[in-house]
Order: sequence, then C-alpha cells, then structure tokens
Amino acid sequence: MRRFAGMGKLSVLFVLVFANLTLSHAQPESIYRLPEGTRISIKLDVDLSSKVASVNDTFLASVAKPVSIRDRVVIPIGTVLEGRVMKVERAAAGSQNGELKVVFETLKIADQTRRIEGVPVVPVTVSSSKGFAFLSIVAGTVVGAALGTTSNSTSGVLLGAAVGAGAGSGVALLRKGKEVRIRKGEEFEIELKREVTLPVLDY
Repeated sequence: MRRFAGMGKLSVLFVLVFANLTLSHAQPESIYRLPEGTRISIKLDVDLSSKVASVNDTFLASVAKPVSIRDRVVIPIGTVLEGRVMKVERAAAGSQNGELKVVFETLKIADQTRRIEGVPVVPVTVSSSKGFAFLSIVAGTVVGAALGTTSNSTSGVLLGAAVGAGAGSGVALLRKGKEVRIRKGEEFEIELKREVTLPVLDY
C-alpha cells in the first residue's frame, strides 16, 4: 500500500510540474519588459558630426514612433533618450572619411529613468566616394599623354602618361574625406542589446 501511495504522490508531482511549465509558456508577453532585439525609431534633438564631436559627449534624442506591446503603447512618441559618443575619427587626407560611434544609455519614462544599451541598426557612416580619385588619375594620364605627343615619339607619349598619372594620384591623395553627420530631426532605428524592465504604469 505504501508503495502505491508513494507512486501516487510522484504522479501528482509530475502533473503539477507539467502544468506549471505549460502555464509559464502560455503566459502572454509582459507589457513591462522590452526584450533584447527591440527596435525603436528615434530622432536626435541636435546635430551630431565627427567634425566637432568628442568621445564621451552626451546628447538627447526622442522617440519618433510609439513602441507597443500587446496593442498597448508602452513607449510613446516624444519619450527622451540619452546617448553618448563612444568613438570619433575626423575626416583626413587621402579620402579618409570620418567615423562616429554612438550608444544610447538611458530611457526616461514618466520621470523614471531606465538604463538601456541601444545601438544604431545601421552604422553611422558615409558612402565611400572614389570617383574623384579615379577621375583625377585618368585626367592626369590624358593630359600627360597629350604633352608626350609633342615629342612625336612613342616613348614620349608613355613618359607623359606616367607623369600625368603620378600627378593625378597626388591630387587624389590630398583630397580630404567626408565627415559623418546625423542631422537634427533625422529619423533612424536603434536596437536594444539587452532586456529592459519598464516602470509599472497605468498603461
């Protein structure tokens, strides 16, 4: 009898554990948690540029589109975020573009602040422009070849082309790259790299 009673208790325990696991998986997504990977559309309140920014500069941004969970807006438009500049590289000669890395660290909701880790979904970069360098070299080659023809010899043409190409390359190397800039009011997305627990409000 005791053996059967023990097996009965064990069966009940298994049923309770199974029921608990089933209920935990069936629970709806909490409106007080923003899971890792959540994307938020934001816009800066100021201009930000690799030309003037410095590492550890802070700046403000605001939510551009509401974030909803279970059809309830949990982060309304206008919610304030604070960001920080993590890395800056100025544009330099040789068509070297600037670089700017930022991270968003706080989210302010109803006078309460939550720590976050949000990064731009698309890195803040400028498109690489090699057209000028290529055209400078080609143009230099053409001019050099034209000058070489004045000698009326094949060697003169080849020498002129080489000199012209070298001059074109020199001009290209002196050209400065582009600075990275995020304009005030420009909308872009950030992605949360860790879960954020929101304050308990009357949503």
